Amino acid sequence: MSVLCEDDVIREQAVEKCNQLTQAGEKCNFTIIHNQMRKAKGLPPIYDDNVIDDTKEKELTKDDKQAYFWWKFKHDFFDDIGIKRLSKLPKGDTFILLYIKLITLALKCNGYICYEGTGIDLIEELSLHLDRDIEECRELIEKSEMYNLITLTDNKETIYINSFNTYTGVDDAKTRMRNSRERNKQQKAF
Repeated sequence: MSVLCEDDVIREQAVEKCNQLTQAGEKCNFTIIHNQMRKAKGLPPIYDDNVIDDTKEKELTKDDKQAYFWWKFKHDFFDDIGIKRLSKLPKGDTFILLYIKLITLALKCNGYICYEGTGIDLIEELSLHLDRDIEECRELIEKSEMYNLITLTDNKETIYINSFNTYTGVDDAKTRMRNSRERNKQQKAF
């Protein structure tokens, strides 16, 4: 049994509320719901407050192009119970590699992989992005969801990587330069 951190609980509640609204026929925006729930708990929003529709692509500006997304491969990655379960499957090594590719795909949208309409469904789109056949991608999503590595929305159009915040981060050019200067000062001190 895995213990969920407060971020994961809030995200789960936001997914549930968004699914309920969608099933009721109401149009909803997951990003706004998630930010509102985080704000109610006294946490800062994850997304830009100016985002109104998360289905529209944001136009990149000069500053946006200088953001550096990183993926932290922690030493205990393979100790995660979900990863261990994936590795025990007949195509376990392949599934772990594909899960790592899913994390990389999710860097573009803060942990989410959304159906963009280029395939028949999200699974077909993933097969295009991952260069794998549809059945392999379907099994990956099914097993990853079963082992609590991902959350798939009820309408099966959005995937969230459950431990995304522990795996990733983003730095802008200024932060990278500041960190570089700090490292240089520390090296010179020794």
